[in-house]
Amino acid sequence: MVDMTETDVRTGRRKSTDDEVHSHIGSRLKAYYDQVLTQPVPDRFDDLLRQLDEQSASRNGQEQS
Repeated sequence: MVDMTETDVRTGRRKSTDDEVHSHIGSRLKAYYDQVLTQPVPDRFDDLLRQLDEQSASRNGQEQS
């Protein structure tokens, strides 16, 4: 008899196979995101962040007055 703690009842597949799939997907996602992190920030996005900082600073200045 198969130990149900090691087998998915619906599919009959061993959980170790699912763990391997999850591990593979996780590795691929990590590699993808590592590539994204090394790319420069687009100028338009950088401009938007700067505008938000300026708006936040002006609001903070108004609140302190």
